[in-house]
Amino acid sequence: MLETALLALLLKAPAAGTLTFTPGAGIDLAAIKVHTSAGCPAPADGFYAVARGHGFPKDGQLVTAPTAAGMSRAAGFDVYFGQTMADFAKDNKTELRGRYDVTVYCVEQFSGAVHAEYKGALLFSTPDKYQAVGATETTAASPAATAEPTIEARPAVVRANPSAWWLVAGLAAVLLAFEGGRRFGRRSRSS
Repeated sequence: MLETALLALLLKAPAAGTLTFTPGAGIDLAAIKVHTSAGCPAPADGFYAVARGHGFPKDGQLVTAPTAAGMSRAAGFDVYFGQTMADFAKDNKTELRGRYDVTVYCVEQFSGAVHAEYKGALLFSTPDKYQAVGATETTAASPAATAEPTIEARPAVVRANPSAWWLVAGLAAVLLAFEGGRRFGRRSRSS
């Protein structure tokens, strides 16, 4: 009986949800942000994001490095791509085309155990233009969806231009993490 309960717990599929893209339609040089439909469940203590599609590595392109910065357990949270899609394409010596599936994974950073997955997709109609498939938010009116007939796209929600506070907050988080690591390293050497 106990073995069955433990096996069921180990085989339990991670929680699943969706991603909202900002901007919902844009160019390959756009700074992309996704928002998860819910928070990361315990015991997840971090997250990362991967994109899979034409020209990217078989296991996917890491678009957001593992972090806990900005993660929420109570509600959805923002995840920022580390580079533009044009940069990722250049790094992989490829041209953007077709569908790129994006997944945010909520994980235990030490063990790598996945506790939730949030999914969405970008559809590149040309190497320099994309439309998010599914929920989107844009900073300008979204062009007509260019999705393939088999993919159902929802209309974009138009919002005012967001401020760049997240850029400042992200830079501050990186600097604080660097300083904390430097101080921890100094303490470890003196012990």
